[in-house]
Amino acid sequence: MSDVKTNNNESFFVRVWKGLKSEWMKIIFPSNEQIIKDSVTVLVCSIILGLIIFLLDSVIGAGFGFLFNR
Repeated sequence: MSDVKTNNNESFFVRVWKGLKSEWMKIIFPSNEQIIKDSVTVLVCSIILGLIIFLLDSVIGAGFGFLFNR
């Protein structure tokens, strides 16, 4: 069930604190290099997706304008 061995005499808060401490030690934080790389990737993908949406909106808007403004 749990990786943390508990003693029945320990209070609930002590058991919770030990569990939190145990889980905190398992976290692997990314390096600054990885954060920058991921941020640039998200930014580039967002710009590309925004351009695609803008182009599709412009083409569809021009098509409807052509059809309904005769």
